[in-house]
Amino acid sequence: MILDILVIPDTITITLLFVICSIQYVSSFSTNIRVNNFNRRYQHTSINMAWSDTWADILNGGSPRWKVDDLNSKKIALDYILQHHTTTTTATDDDDQQKGESNTSSLRILCPLAGDDPFIHYAYSQGHEVTAIDIVPEALEVMRLQFGNASDWSVVETNDSSNKEEKQWKHTSGKVILYEGDILTKRSELLNSFDAIYDKDSFGALNLDMRSAYCKRLSEYIKPNGTIYIEVKYKENEWQRPNGPPYHVEKEDIMNEDSFGNCFEYVKSLGEVYPLNIPNMKQTGHILRRVLKR
Repeated sequence: MILDILVIPDTITITLLFVICSIQYVSSFSTNIRVNNFNRRYQHTSINMAWSDTWADILNGGSPRWKVDDLNSKKIALDYILQHHTTTTTATDDDDQQKGESNTSSLRILCPLAGDDPFIHYAYSQGHEVTAIDIVPEALEVMRLQFGNASDWSVVETNDSSNKEEKQWKHTSGKVILYEGDILTKRSELLNSFDAIYDKDSFGALNLDMRSAYCKRLSEYIKPNGTIYIEVKYKENEWQRPNGPPYHVEKEDIMNEDSFGNCFEYVKSLGEVYPLNIPNMKQTGHILRRVLKR
């Protein structure tokens, strides 16, 4: 009898089995959807965590992410900037062409998305004028402490071109200015102002849809023939490369026409500029130069 039921099950048995299997499938499918949606939401939240929340976590002893505070790495960066910086000078009356000459005197250096990077203080200590821009007040507060007394800074509150409030912190030396605001905001006082730009992981930290506006803004701030020193992450495992930030970045990404390729020429790949304590990842450097418009 049991054999007969198994071989030729009646309609009720088939119906019950179908219902039970359907309930189990729907339950499992719904659970998977909820789990996948949770994972996507968690991943989206962790990747796109507000910079202020990220800095709060770092300053409270959380993961340092990809911060590098080692002073030797800052010396390496400044040395590369000085080695590759050229200034455009007008030649003699007999030669009306412009030529690039090496210049290692005091430079005006822009540091976008600077955080509390010690490079700013180091470059200042070497006699250069430095301007940094970051949107996180806590990060800039830590940076100011690197210079000593809080009384050495004055602050001016202004409205930017989008009528958003921002602060300008000015050091008593007159050689350091910190903008507490959005890097994408256009600031007319910074146009055509800088000999060099120090970009430590800033380009590689931005979402891809922000890169074009970022590069356009930097092209407006740097002088003709000015130098960009850019550090990015090179991920050795291909499966990790689509994930970020930080994103995997190579020459082709930097020189895309929608990025730096529109206004800069590629000068040199520096390879690995210093070792990281992050598995399967290298810190690589690149030199770009602002193209002279004719």
